[in-house]
Amino acid sequence: MIYNDPRRFGFMTLVERNELETHPLFAQMGLEPLGNALNGELLAELFKDRKTPFKSALLNQKFIAGLGNIYVCEALWRAGIDPRRAVGTLAKKSAKSKAEAELLAVSIRDVLEDAIRSGGSSLKDHVQTDGSLGYFQHSFAVYDREREVCRKDGCSGIVERIVQSGRSTFFCPRCQR
Repeated sequence: MIYNDPRRFGFMTLVERNELETHPLFAQMGLEPLGNALNGELLAELFKDRKTPFKSALLNQKFIAGLGNIYVCEALWRAGIDPRRAVGTLAKKSAKSKAEAELLAVSIRDVLEDAIRSGGSSLKDHVQTDGSLGYFQHSFAVYDREREVCRKDGCSGIVERIVQSGRSTFFCPRCQR
């Protein structure tokens, strides 16, 4: 087994399977994004009454586990949601908010599934276990595309980059509201 973390974001620990749910590092871990529970109704409930921006909330592993910077930017773009907007707006009781919450749930799942099928995103040093590169970075819609034209059909917006929670956020201010 090889563990390579040059950016030092993580670490490794070994835990017995039957102790995972109660282990201090996992007890407060959020929802599994590829599990059956992820849907718009649950997202609205998770984020109810919160003023945190979407980007920061989705990066918080206590809400949804495993979402990283790239995949959050891409999911928010697919859902047409401005990363600066308050995440609590998903919990409004309008049909529009319910539809938006469901679209975000679908977008999160779709981005992750597309990335898995592509072998992940090889930006600097990510490789698969066999040493091959991932190819998801070739299909980025907004991530690392600052000052480029938005790829959404009918949108002529220009992708912008801002910093949120110490991370680069890429989005189209025209189609992400």
